Amino acid sequence: MIRQFLFSLFSLCLLTLAASSWAQEPAPSAPDAGPLLHEAGQLFAEVQDLAVAWEVARQPAPRDQLLVLLSLQPDERFTLQAVALEIDGEPVAFHEYSTAEIEALAAGGAHRLLLKGLPAGRHELLARWHGKAPKVKKEEMVRELRWAFRTGEARRVVELELSQGEGQPFPRFALREWH
Repeated sequence: MIRQFLFSLFSLCLLTLAASSWAQEPAPSAPDAGPLLHEAGQLFAEVQDLAVAWEVARQPAPRDQLLVLLSLQPDERFTLQAVALEIDGEPVAFHEYSTAEIEALAAGGAHRLLLKGLPAGRHELLARWHGKAPKVKKEEMVRELRWAFRTGEARRVVELELSQGEGQPFPRFALREWH
């Protein structure tokens, strides 16, 4: 219904624009209408995309989905390089972070690592942070976190958080579930 409304509104605007340009006698130095029509087509495509996004947002979230996000606070004691996820012992996600991505995360962004439908029941998530720590003699440092959860009751949204550990020699690796 909303999609039809948006389509009708856009069509009305396009018709009004076309009618006003046809009603005027074109001057010899008038610009070509091609760029304007191209812009109108792009606008129409954006309206269609918004209508689809609106329809998807209106649907109830599936009860068997797991959404995993990653956030971080900058910490000079650990430089994040990659994150790997396993569910029930099977690898499901891996992402290596670029410098630009780390800067975006440090500025308050979040990265969607995983959006996956799972069968109803009990599962275990294993998250591994790979990175470098200047105080560790090894070149790479790996931290793991395990979390047991159930699906089929509600959509699960979890945030893997790398933050500054107060009074600790290393940063804090945590998992927070959003309700």
